[in-house]
Amino acid sequence: MASLNSLQARAIAAKGVVGRVVDDTPVAIRIKQVGSKAVTSVTVITGTNIILIDADGTTTSTFATDLTVGAVRDRINAATNWEAKVLDALRADASTSKFVNGAITISSDGYYDVKFDTSAIKAYTYRLAYDRDVGADKGKLTDSHRVHLKEIKYYADVSAAEAKAVRVYKCKSDGKGTTETLIWTATTVDTTEQTPLSLTAAEDARITAEEGYDLVVRVMDTTSLTDHASGYLQVIGILE
Repeated sequence: MASLNSLQARAIAAKGVVGRVVDDTPVAIRIKQVGSKAVTSVTVITGTNIILIDADGTTTSTFATDLTVGAVRDRINAATNWEAKVLDALRADASTSKFVNGAITISSDGYYDVKFDTSAIKAYTYRLAYDRDVGADKGKLTDSHRVHLKEIKYYADVSAAEAKAVRVYKCKSDGKGTTETLIWTATTVDTTEQTPLSLTAAEDARITAEEGYDLVVRVMDTTSLTDHASGYLQVIGILE
C-alpha cells in the first residue's frame, strides 16, 4: 500500500488530460520496433492479416487465427523485434475487417498505430491511461498511478438510441490482462451532441480506476455507426 506522503505527492502532481477521437482514428493497437533493425513496412490487409517486415524477417498476425485485438497484440509481442499495446480498444474486440486498411506510416514518436475503422467496429473508443506509450517496463510505472474520468462528450451517427451503449470499462493498464469490467453505462442519442457524464464542475466528483488500471470509454451501436463529419468522442480526465 502506498504511503501517505507518496499519495499526497501524487495528488499534487496530478494533471488534467483531454482525449479526442474522430472517424477512423482510435488506435486499436500501438506497435513499436525495438530491435533497432531497418523496417521495410507495416501493413494491414483488413480482412486477412497484419504484416510487419524488418531486416530480420517477417512477422504476421493472421486474423483467422488471431481472432481478437488481444490475440493480435500477443502475436506481435512474441516476435523478437516488436512490442505492441492494446490502446483504444478492448482485448476482446474482433480483429477481422475491423482495422483501417493499408500501409502504416511511422509516427513522429516512433510508433506504428493500427487504427480502428470506426464504421466497421461500430464504435468510438478512447483509453484514459496514465501512459499511452509502449514499453516492457510500463506496467511497473502505471501500477503506482491512477486515472480519473470527469467527462464524456460525443456526437455519433448511430442507428437509433440504444440503452447501455455509452460505456466505461476498467481494464488492466498493460494490455496483457483479461480483466475488462463494464462499470458505467448510459443511453446513446443519434446525431445530437451529448454529454452523458459531466463532473467537471464538481472538484471531487469522478470515476476512479484502481492503481494499475485504465478506463476505456466507448460509444457504440449494435447495428451501425456511420462516418460523419461531426462525429467524435471526447474524454476529460485526470492522471494521478
